[in-house]
Amino acid sequence: MPVELSVAKQLVWEHAGAWPRPLPPEQRAAEYARRFAPELVWHGFQPIGRVESRDALVERVMQPLYAAFPDWRRVPYLFLAGVFEGSTWVASMGDGLASFMQEWQIADDIVIPPSRERFRLRYGEFCRVEQGKDGPQIVEMRSLADLPAALLPLGYDLIPAGAGRQLWPPGPATGDGVQLGEAAGAEAAGAETAGAATAQTLALVEQMIFGGLNQYDGEDPDSQDLVKYWHPEMQWHGPRGVGSSLGLDEFRYRTQGPILQMVSDRKGVGHQARIAEGCYAASTGWPASVGTMAGDFLDWRATGEKMRWNVMDFWRREGDLLLEDWVLIDMIDGAAQAGIDVWKRAGLR
Repeated sequence: MPVELSVAKQLVWEHAGAWPRPLPPEQRAAEYARRFAPELVWHGFQPIGRVESRDALVERVMQPLYAAFPDWRRVPYLFLAGVFEGSTWVASMGDGLASFMQEWQIADDIVIPPSRERFRLRYGEFCRVEQGKDGPQIVEMRSLADLPAALLPLGYDLIPAGAGRQLWPPGPATGDGVQLGEAAGAEAAGAETAGAATAQTLALVEQMIFGGLNQYDGEDPDSQDLVKYWHPEMQWHGPRGVGSSLGLDEFRYRTQGPILQMVSDRKGVGHQARIAEGCYAASTGWPASVGTMAGDFLDWRATGEKMRWNVMDFWRREGDLLLEDWVLIDMIDGAAQAGIDVWKRAGLR
């Protein structure tokens, strides 16, 4: 049986952003043991990648993070839960904030020097929660972060800017993206109950993905029939290398255009999780889409090989259309698939 959503939310919230201040080091081990299953698997952003076991997660991810950022805390602006294919998932997105005080050993051969200034990192995370013998625990995590945007102020330009607007993505315009209790947004979403709003949101997102984006004919962007799913004044906020688009026309030409020129045969290939709550929805795939890199993109040259994108999407619906979208893509992994070692180019490897 799936873990009750309220129980899963409470567990993940304690991990994902409920702390008014970071836990002192002596309390972290006990909290990790309570929240994370010993066999936890973490699927992360490059250059870390996949980590197996709670102990490995603590050693390879958590300890280096807190050594570099002793006051690290997360401020989510999106937080929701749902059941997908029999499993309970909790998804969040927001900003990590900290003072960058010591070097960050992000990988065995990559060390980022400290700026000794405030550091801001946009993150997204999906946690799968299961019932263990001593209570619910997180057994799987999928995490992405916009490292290229966070490291740019430090002088490391890992990924070119791209065609979209260069701005730091804001949270939802309605300010109700953190769904801790009863799903918010039923009235704003045009539904009588939160349950009806959730069903309507999930149905619209699935129609947009599988009946819209996957219908691209390889030539005409209008073949996706985006007006059926997106508000004319929609806002799309992607990572460094793609940027933000304000309005459907910008989305077509600044966001979709360059990507479709690179992988005109791109198709969604399934999700590890696809959930909704109220007027919000979220999905993640590892990969979420696959296509042949037949065209150039940014400073990446076409390889003619398959390209796989690890992606997270969070949407807000208003009425019958999607109005806001927050996206994270592992752009460093994408560059590597195009034959570019961004760390070596930046002098960090």
